[in-house]
Amino acid sequence: MRNRGRFAWLIATVVLATAVAHDAVAAPAWAADAGVERLRFKRLGVRDGLSQTIATTLAQDARGFVWVGTQDGLNRYDGYGFRVYRHDRDDPASLPDNNVRRLLADSKGRLWIGFATGLARYDAALDRFDTWRPAPGVRNALAARSVGALLEDRDGRIWVATSGGALQFVDERGGFAPGPCDGEPTARINALAQAHDGALLLGTDRGLWRCDVASGALSEIRYGDARIVSGSQTLRVGAHGEIWVAASGQGVFRFDADGTPSLRLDSDAVPPLADRTVHGLAIDRDGAVWFGSDVRGVSRFDPATRALESYGHAVGREYSLASNRAFSLLEDRDGVIWVGSWGSGVSLLDPRTAAFVQLVPGAAPHALPGASATAVLADADGAFWIGTLENGGLSRFDPARGVVERHVHDPARADSLATNFVTGLARGPDGSLWVGTNDSGLDRLAPGAKGFAHYRHDPARADTLPDDDVQGLYVDKSGTLWVSTANGLAALCAGCDAFRRYVNDPNDPASLGGGSVQTVLETRAGELWVGLRRNGLDRLDRATGRFEHFRADLDDARSLANDVVTSLHEDARGDLWIGTQGGGLNRLRRDAAGRVAFDAVTTREGLAADAIGGIAEDAQGRLWLSTTAGISRYDPPTRSVLNLSGARGGSDAGYFIGAASQHADGRVLFGGPAGVTVFDPADVATAPPPQPLFTDFRLFNAPVAPRARDAASPLAATPWTGGGIELDYRQSMFSLDFAAPNAADPDAVRYAYRLDPHDAEWIETDASRRTATYTALPPGDYRLRLRARYAGQAWSGAEAALAVRVKPAPWFAPPALAAYVALAALLGAAGWWRRRERLRRRAAAQEDLRRSEERLKHALWGSGGELWDIDLASGRLHRENRLEHLAASHDATAETVASYMPFLHPDDTGSMREAMIVHLKGASDDFAISFRTRDRSGEWTWLLTRGRVVERDAQGRARRMTGTTHDINALKRAEEALRSLNEELELRVERRTAALRTANVELQQTLDRLTLTQRQLVDAEKLASLGGLVAGIAHEINTPLGVGVTAASHLAEEARRLGRALEGGALARSDLTRFQEMARESSELILRNLQRADGLVRSFKQVAVDQSNEDRRVVELGACLREILTTLGPALRKTPHAVTLACPVPVPCLTAPGALYQILTNLVMNSLTHGYAPGVAGALSIAVARDGDEAVVDYRDDGAGMDEATRSRIFDPFFTTRRGQGGSGLGMHIVYNLVTQALGGTIACRSAPGRGVEFRIRFPHGTGR
Repeated sequence: MRNRGRFAWLIATVVLATAVAHDAVAAPAWAADAGVERLRFKRLGVRDGLSQTIATTLAQDARGFVWVGTQDGLNRYDGYGFRVYRHDRDDPASLPDNNVRRLLADSKGRLWIGFATGLARYDAALDRFDTWRPAPGVRNALAARSVGALLEDRDGRIWVATSGGALQFVDERGGFAPGPCDGEPTARINALAQAHDGALLLGTDRGLWRCDVASGALSEIRYGDARIVSGSQTLRVGAHGEIWVAASGQGVFRFDADGTPSLRLDSDAVPPLADRTVHGLAIDRDGAVWFGSDVRGVSRFDPATRALESYGHAVGREYSLASNRAFSLLEDRDGVIWVGSWGSGVSLLDPRTAAFVQLVPGAAPHALPGASATAVLADADGAFWIGTLENGGLSRFDPARGVVERHVHDPARADSLATNFVTGLARGPDGSLWVGTNDSGLDRLAPGAKGFAHYRHDPARADTLPDDDVQGLYVDKSGTLWVSTANGLAALCAGCDAFRRYVNDPNDPASLGGGSVQTVLETRAGELWVGLRRNGLDRLDRATGRFEHFRADLDDARSLANDVVTSLHEDARGDLWIGTQGGGLNRLRRDAAGRVAFDAVTTREGLAADAIGGIAEDAQGRLWLSTTAGISRYDPPTRSVLNLSGARGGSDAGYFIGAASQHADGRVLFGGPAGVTVFDPADVATAPPPQPLFTDFRLFNAPVAPRARDAASPLAATPWTGGGIELDYRQSMFSLDFAAPNAADPDAVRYAYRLDPHDAEWIETDASRRTATYTALPPGDYRLRLRARYAGQAWSGAEAALAVRVKPAPWFAPPALAAYVALAALLGAAGWWRRRERLRRRAAAQEDLRRSEERLKHALWGSGGELWDIDLASGRLHRENRLEHLAASHDATAETVASYMPFLHPDDTGSMREAMIVHLKGASDDFAISFRTRDRSGEWTWLLTRGRVVERDAQGRARRMTGTTHDINALKRAEEALRSLNEELELRVERRTAALRTANVELQQTLDRLTLTQRQLVDAEKLASLGGLVAGIAHEINTPLGVGVTAASHLAEEARRLGRALEGGALARSDLTRFQEMARESSELILRNLQRADGLVRSFKQVAVDQSNEDRRVVELGACLREILTTLGPALRKTPHAVTLACPVPVPCLTAPGALYQILTNLVMNSLTHGYAPGVAGALSIAVARDGDEAVVDYRDDGAGMDEATRSRIFDPFFTTRRGQGGSGLGMHIVYNLVTQALGGTIACRSAPGRGVEFRIRFPHGTGR
């Protein structure tokens, strides 16, 4: 359990940036079968956002973005993830095809994309694609659909080769002009390059050709008799004009600048090429040639040494190539090699990772037996001693041969390794190898010995180890071996067999500061320092055996940062450095007085972690630290930090405490759970500074296209091209994402942004929060700046910047602001005037107050009132303007409340005391009471006193009270007289009330008689209407009956005449015919008039029944009104007026027909009586309609109309404009009551003088239909 902390020391290395020289790749030879990892690939796939795993082509644009073409979209990588472009059939500016075959990033920042279906060009400023496809018959159109190759020559001209088409170039107007060379070879071009002399090199399945641009001449380039006829080729031209060709199925070829063959790599070459199905080709800045293959991954060929190395996929190894089928290659501008695979995405290789070698376990015969390297030692002969877990024991590793010697515990051999768990290693001055173990003591392997000698803890002997758990070993300058154990420190001098113990004694403050010791160091000055696992740092005085202790103190910034000390190192300058677990790296320093203090370097200063496992120093005095988050390099003079992660050659798994060693040649070994990291600090170069870019813009968290694609967009152009942002006042929240596409270790980049002049300081953030968001910016012009750096390093000089403009709201525009200024000036003037008036009023009020005080004094004097003031603590009473006619004013023995109380009327004393107590307790706002006291004549006189508490103490008790007293004796006498007068008035009122009650009874009787009279008048009105109806009907019936009687009389007379002629025998046939015709006409006339009379009788009968019956029944409203008009016919025919009824559709109603008759009759008669002058013809109209659940009857005439005063009173009872001319004033009142009560509806009247009258009646039709 004591070793649990040792296993917690894991480390995740931070990616180091690029830019290292060729000799980093050309490191010393390492054993090929020893589990050695020299190069590390970073993999990118669909989990990182790649649209598809087949990377067909690669390119890097001028801004540092790397573009990956796949069979399902185009991908842009910004260091953290991919932005995917795909075809959208609804967007003509989208990628025209998802299957990308060729990419070309030109010098103008444009990206050209070739497909099997045409050509596209990406416009970075507008984030859109322009597309070209063949157009037969159109001049300067693309020659064919399938793009086989793209090239930009040294003059900036873009060349396009299409399969089955021709070689073309893009002219000044954006069209496609024919190239200088034509013929059969140019029909199927799959690779293009420009030779050193400006000629074009054409790779085709019919050979490699040279095209002279000036003359148009074609000449084939062959390798001896061999034609290069691969259907998949890649062409590159080296720095000296040499031509490299990767031809699938044929291998790799090199030609001199003049076309002379100079090299071929295939299965027969030296070195041999294991796989001739090569794809892709890249020449790095060191002149090395990289190419991929179908089964051997990616290979690197050094033309200078003719060394050929291949790097493939290794199962289970995170940093191996993603796939053995490498298809496309690119060296970016920072020297990183990009490898596109067929089916496994993209792999990134920083060649500088060769500075770090990983020794890992594996199936190789000479690999380490276990991964967890708990102890390491760089031996003088160049070999490494490594202790590993998983029963790995102790191994001796020769870089050229791998593991050449191994020691493990063998229970059958007493001289075998004590245990397989090795915790410390040291080489003694006599050549002995000392081995510390976990819980098994100390072992010694003497020079030339085959077995180990064992040293164990013996509780019975003080000259043995203090504990068997060895945690560290150190040999000082004298050759003394210092053994750090879990329970103390032991020293074994050179040639000695007995140990001297140093242990912690709780009773001795000068003893060892704690039990568990981790590390020991002797400085050049001879001081011996001891690092403790939990108790800080001790310094041992070897002469006295006493220890001086240095502990962490949270309240002392000069103290040690943490009490867990893991490593010690004295640098070339003599400074002592202390590695801690949790406190970072500490430097011991002494002030002018010689006092010890500590300075800490932690993650705040850029360290990868605050837990340090080991410390080494390079030739430049820089410190190399193994930490729980990678390898960190610290430069004390500049205080700069460089962090290295797994992608840069370190170990993501971490490193153990004390598992560190340094060879005399400068090489450093750090051991950890994943193996051993070996590197020479001189081979490790710093990364170029990250170049920040804005990568995306969002408005209210939604992405926004540039203004050319979205008219409402605030973006003039994309943010990564520096396009400005112009926001209106409603666009109050925006965000900008950023990245550093060129960063070798993107996750280690720190960013800072600042919006000038809005932000007072730079806002710093790490790579996990790469967004700047602003809300509710005031209107104005801003500049958003962005910079980047690696943790622990200075800020890069390169900045990205964007102009941001926030337009003001209309109410903040310049005209509005001018108006506001004017208004402010006006308000200021008004405020000044009001203040002046306020001051004037205040002065006037103060003067009024002064005068009021004067008046009060005079009023008190004039009213005879007395002012009193009581000190409640002493009871003393002070009086002013005393009432001299009172006995107390002269006879009281003292000016106190108590001396005045005997003069009060006995009946008033209790109420006086009670009112006083209530007020003193705060239950009432003031004190007021009337009471009686003796005057100087001995009579009782009434006084009124009022007052209140004006001062209380801190506890709320009353201390002072003041008030006034007035003589109210005369008032009391007046009150008595008033009371007597009130009693007399009450008696009079009672009598008068009885008289009014009698009058009210008489008035009620009169009102009842008036109500009865009104009803009789209404009934009389109805009877008069019915009488008129009867008279009219009688007149109407008389006419048809008279005609019928006349016709019947004539017929009877003709019959008698015919009879006489018949009897006399004088009847002629003509007489009979004439009689027959006359009889037919007479009978028809009689029948028509009788039918008319019958109809009139029936109408009268129905109307009479309806008028006399108030029951409701279903009627068709139009037919009902038509019958009523029929009954009104006699009255209307006596006038020149015409009445029309319009009812377009039947309107069935459940209503009272009698009420309808009375309403319509009164309306018509009202129009005839009041609407027209004698002899003037008028037009009356009735319109019937249905509106939802209501029936609507509109009645209009075009008569004289009425003014507003008359219209407003038309429904009032007894209101008439013809008083004394026969008008009763009840006609329209009856109409109103019938509409509102009998029909349950409403009636409204509109009229104006000379414009007739209109009545609208609405009532429920009640049928539910």
